[in-house]
Amino acid sequence: MMLEAPLDLDSIDAVKFFDVLYDIFYDDFIANKTFLNDTIRIDPQSHKKEDGKELSFWHLTTRTQTHYKKEGNRIVANKERLLDFDRAKRIHWIKPIIDNASIAQNVKLFYRKETKGKKPIRLYLWVEDEDFVVILQKLGKSSSFLVTSFYITHQRKRDDFQKYYKAYIGKTNADLRGCEWF
Repeated sequence: MMLEAPLDLDSIDAVKFFDVLYDIFYDDFIANKTFLNDTIRIDPQSHKKEDGKELSFWHLTTRTQTHYKKEGNRIVANKERLLDFDRAKRIHWIKPIIDNASIAQNVKLFYRKETKGKKPIRLYLWVEDEDFVVILQKLGKSSSFLVTSFYITHQRKRDDFQKYYKAYIGKTNADLRGCEWF
């Protein structure tokens, strides 16, 4: 599967960034339905919004940044979501990756349980040669939602994904046996 070039965000007026990106998200996931393997709908969860846009949109275009400041004798963490250019430039990749996940040879597909305990098992669609990953979570029998997507910028993260992929393929994690939902 060939992906288009990342978007040129330098050509977009900064005050219009999110509107331009949202138009792509809206067209791909709201105006038109997207299906994984032609059977599992990607639900944009339009009932969950912030600033008039789906929460999943914000997770596809922004990243949590933590800033620390001193307040009296304490250090307080202030978290906010800020535009992540690497994610945002690739928002138009998400739908083609999902559409072609089961047939594209360059998409490494694997399941991963996020943490120990009752956390759900998520599906990762990793386009290794583009350093980009889409993460989905199952909602019901025939739907799922976009957890996030992001551009991989650190070798440590690439190594982690390679380890997760090998663990899934090698069936070494008992939590992942029989976990497939498509």
